[in-house]
Order: sequence, then structure tokens, then C-alpha cells
Amino acid sequence: MIASTSGTLALVRMAALSAAVAMLGGAASNAHAQVRGADTAIVMPDEATVPMLPPVLSVSLTGASNYIFRGVSQTENGPAIFAGAKISYDHFYVAAGGENVDFRNGIDVEYDLSAGWASSLAGFDMDVGAIRYGYIGAPTGVSIDTIELRGSVSRTFGAIKVGGSVNYAFEYFGSKRPGTYFEGNASYSFTPKLTVSGAVGRQQIDAGNSYTAWNAGAGYAFNKHIAVGIRYTDTDVHDFGRLYRRHLVASAKLGF
Repeated sequence: MIASTSGTLALVRMAALSAAVAMLGGAASNAHAQVRGADTAIVMPDEATVPMLPPVLSVSLTGASNYIFRGVSQTENGPAIFAGAKISYDHFYVAAGGENVDFRNGIDVEYDLSAGWASSLAGFDMDVGAIRYGYIGAPTGVSIDTIELRGSVSRTFGAIKVGGSVNYAFEYFGSKRPGTYFEGNASYSFTPKLTVSGAVGRQQIDAGNSYTAWNAGAGYAFNKHIAVGIRYTDTDVHDFGRLYRRHLVASAKLGF
């Protein structure tokens, strides 16, 4: 019985040892698999798919008591209607618009076509692009269609926003000479709906008759679709005629 018992104990010890070795081997294998799995996940991560946003279309219709362009009335101090549409995609945009004018020479409609790129960098909002001002009804031999290159930059400090812009025309509205417009502007938002703003600009015309213009006013947005505004405008060249003198303009805008 002693010999038999000793043999049995030996067999039990050998079975236990084999089981321990097998368990250690399995654990090592599992650990190796886990490390390999983690390594593979780091080297080749799953690529997240970011959906591209579709183009955004916005349209607007504005009525105003006067059409003032850089301090000068374009409607013989009469009322104006503006209609426009804009398509934005990523940082790029194209836009088109039209409004009535009165130059007392047969031109009664202006259309504007523009395209550009807008983005933000280091807290600054930037916009660069080009715009074409076209006119319908011009008499024979008269061409004042103009293309301008433009750029603007602005920055917001809480409720205050300040900015500046430059527009350059190779041939300024039929003058056959270049023209450059510089502007500085600022706005303050009392509430998300009520904003006051102002600007000072210098229209430099190589052919002569350069002048300075300025404006100040307030706007109130009832909601994201309806807004109204009032603005005072003036220039430093009242002797150029009544179209260059001070104006008080009221406006209402509907946008979608």
C-alpha cells in the first residue's frame, strides 16, 4: 500500500505540474495576443468618416429710402429695392444681386456678381474675393461696368467688432483709371438683436475727384429673418452736388 500510494502521489504531482505549465503557456499566449492587438490598434486606427456639409443657400430682399454707395446716392435720393442670393460651400461663396438705380442717362438697373473665400485665423475673420458691378440701360458708348478685387479683416472683442477693408478697381466706373477704396469700421452689440455701427472710408480715384465718406447707424433684428435699420451718411465734398451730401436712410430686410 505504501508503494502504491507513493506512485499515486507521483502521478498527481506530475499532472499538477503539467496543468500549471499549460496554464502559464495559455496566459503568456493571451498576454501576447493582447499586446499585439493593442499595437495593431495604435498603428492602424479606424478612420473616422467626416460627412461633408451640403452647400448653403441664402436669399434676401431689402427695401430702403435711398441707395447709398460709399456716401453717394445712386437713386437720385429716391427709394431702392435690393434682391440677392448667396451660395456658400465650405469656405467659398458665390453671390448675385440686383437693385434699381437712377443715373439720369437711361441706366436704371444695377446687378452685382461676386465670389470669394472667407475663413478665420488666429482669432481674425478674413474675406478675399472679387465683385463685378454691371449696369443695364446704358446709352451707346457709355460703359461703367467695373470689377473690383477686395479683401477685409476683422476681429471681435466681446461685444465689440473692429475691422478694415480694401477694394481695388483697375478701371473705376468708366474712368479708364484705377480706383482704391479704404475703410475702417466698428460695431457694438448691446444685445444679440440690437447693434450700432459706423465706418469711415476714403475713395481714392486716380482720375481725380477723390473724397472721404462716413456713416453711423443702428440695426435691430426681430428674428433671424426680419431686420430694420437706420443710418446717417455724409461726405467731405458737398460741392460735388446734392448726391454727395448728408442722408438719413431707413431700411427693412427680409432674409432666409
